[in-house]
This record gives sequence, C-alpha cells and structure tokens, in this order.
Amino acid sequence: MELEATEVSGVTKVVLTGRLDTAGVSKNEARFSAAIVPLAKPAVIDLSAVTFLASLGVRMLISTSRALSWKGSKLALYGATPAVMEIIETTLLHEIVPVTETEAEALQLVKA
Repeated sequence: MELEATEVSGVTKVVLTGRLDTAGVSKNEARFSAAIVPLAKPAVIDLSAVTFLASLGVRMLISTSRALSWKGSKLALYGATPAVMEIIETTLLHEIVPVTETEAEALQLVKA
C-alpha cells in the first residue's frame, strides 16, 4: 500500500493505492494516522486505487476515524471499487465511517 497526503480547502486528503492487507497496513499504518490525526482537520480518504481491503485495513480506518472524532473532526471514505465496497458493506464499516461515491460528496460530509 502507498499513500499520499495533501490538503484540499482545509481538509486533509489521503489517496491510498494498493492492498490494505497485513503487509500494507503494517508498513503504513503509523504514517497514515500521523498524516491525519495530529492535524485534527476533517479528512477524506480516496479508495479508488485500493485493490483489496483486509480486516487490518478496516481496523486502521476505524481507529483513525475514532481518533479524529475524539479531536472533534470527521473522516469520510470515497471512491471504493465494487470489490472493496463489498468488503465495506460486509464488515459494516460504512455504519461507522461514512462512505460516498465522489470526493465532492465526501468533502461536503466532513465539512458539515
């Protein structure tokens, strides 16, 4: 897994690429959290280039969302492929972390 963090209109945007499996999460979880949580800004995560989402990836997204929530901010996911969306729905991740189809919808959700 690779990640790229930028800022878009006061919102942290992270683009994830590759597999959110044991190896990918182990390699990047600390960097992922560090790019989002300390800033305490709303954040959106682009999942359009994620090819696989394992339970460790689900845990990473939930723990980062909760940590950001404790700081009074929001996190949303967007752009999941059908295969990744199936995992999100099966694990009920979408009931904990909002998931939208587009970046614009995710940005609107976290700024509300």
